[in-house]
Amino acid sequence: MSSLVPLSDWLNQAPNAAVAHDETGLVSRSDISKRVAYWCQRLPAESGQRWAVYHQDTVEFLALSLALWQLGCTVCIPGDNLPATNERLQRRVSGFAGQYPASLLSYNDSPSQASSTQIWRPLPAVFPALEIFTSGSTGEPKPILKTFAQIESELGALERLWPEEKQAVIVTTVTHQHLYGLTFRLFWPLCRGQIFERNSCQFVEDIVSRAQQHAQFVLVSTPSHLSRLNPGLDWVSLRSRCECVLSSAAPLQRADSLQVSALLQAPVREIYGSSETGAVAWRVQSPQVEARWQSLPGVRCTLTADSTLQVDAPQVQHGRQVLYDRVELAPDGSFVLLGRTDRIAKIEGKRISLLEVEQVAEQQGMIKTAKALVLSGRRTEVALVAELTPEGEQCLQASSKKALVRQLRQAFSQHFEPVALPRRWRFVKQMPYNPQGKITVDSLKAMFQQDEVKWPHLVNQTVTAHTAELELKIPSQLIYFDGHFAGTPILPGIAQVHWAAHYGRELLGVKGVFCGLEAAKFQQVIFPEAEITLLLEYSKEKQKLTFKYVSGKGGHSSGRICFN
Repeated sequence: MSSLVPLSDWLNQAPNAAVAHDETGLVSRSDISKRVAYWCQRLPAESGQRWAVYHQDTVEFLALSLALWQLGCTVCIPGDNLPATNERLQRRVSGFAGQYPASLLSYNDSPSQASSTQIWRPLPAVFPALEIFTSGSTGEPKPILKTFAQIESELGALERLWPEEKQAVIVTTVTHQHLYGLTFRLFWPLCRGQIFERNSCQFVEDIVSRAQQHAQFVLVSTPSHLSRLNPGLDWVSLRSRCECVLSSAAPLQRADSLQVSALLQAPVREIYGSSETGAVAWRVQSPQVEARWQSLPGVRCTLTADSTLQVDAPQVQHGRQVLYDRVELAPDGSFVLLGRTDRIAKIEGKRISLLEVEQVAEQQGMIKTAKALVLSGRRTEVALVAELTPEGEQCLQASSKKALVRQLRQAFSQHFEPVALPRRWRFVKQMPYNPQGKITVDSLKAMFQQDEVKWPHLVNQTVTAHTAELELKIPSQLIYFDGHFAGTPILPGIAQVHWAAHYGRELLGVKGVFCGLEAAKFQQVIFPEAEITLLLEYSKEKQKLTFKYVSGKGGHSSGRICFN
């Protein structure tokens, strides 16, 4: 750590040099110190408290964090400031600082002037500096505490591995609200005296325009951006400027890594790690073979009995962490990732590897990237979100989603039992990466919630005191057709009963609780896009609703729904 300024005493030991760059010029250590002094007076924080900090401006985020540390507080860093996140944090923190609703902010009155003789106290190595959260890519985010000793140990390992390139400005697409961005776009450059861009790039085009402002730059990004670099942009002008590219959050596909390296004529260094461990290993892809991961200095990787990765390092809480990744470990300590062990679903008594579902999907020529998940509703089932290749897009446009799903399910059936086949499908132009470059379970589930079609199209209706006649068009997008059945979707009988009860309550004033079904008959199946008439008659005295589904083909189903 001798070449790095300790983060725990940065305010005292850092030279008064440029720290960050924005559209107005350079931000110095002196400028940041003034903002820290300002926030020390405005924040009503007490030693030992935990405060949530969210701010898109990296310099202001840094000033708030340094101020809270000076006040003896732990900085809690959420990935976003969405209402649900804020509600969860209210149960954990004493206060909020930064870009939050006014109702969550409570500051002291603005000082008339900041103190010019501020004395900064060095903080002990064991001080609990940060509380971060796991990404949510495997479920509910979990809090993780980081001391200054852990943070500085990780920074020291990075500096020993890559001590050069300090003159290159950090240009980035990632946020500091996640550990990868916090480490590589803020803490590491801050402690080594490397200038960083104050604001991140939102679009690929921004990378080019920002990088052209600097003689040398390092790009800190994720697969969500690097896999979509437009070759038509002016990358040639950046080739002599780019020192390297850093990528994390998920493995970058080898073809994407090689394309980025060719566009910028610079190595693409992938970083492997987790919220619990920080950076653990790195690799640079080669054109010949898939590169193996190499451990960072001071990090020891070994196998557990079930072939998962055990990490021993000073930056890890209690010195050791077992990860959910299965690996193939070589005698020299390098390894290959084989997939996660915590992505096993149990459906109808069968254990299903979601990773294997994704791998089989990506072996099909029409799918570039796939994410499998489990949906629990009327039934527990496997769902798949897939980003298509050009061939897949062409197939989708030439035929239909139904035809593409049928073709893929046929290919999947060579690998899985029927219960493991995806029943719900979404084809997307781009995976729902969050600002940290992660794909969370919630973002995948949202794709199956936002456009769920549960009802028929009501073309016409005639209603009397006791009867109703409804002309219905059955949309092919109904959720009830998913998986019922593969290749030949039909409307389930339970859905027909559910609709009859719903329209009976809505149009005929049916009251009471469902208690039974009488004389139920299902004569003919109902297919997607069918035109059906639903006949309803309600006997208030008997509390029974008679229903019939009919069409030009005759009767489809009928029965009496009993209420009490």
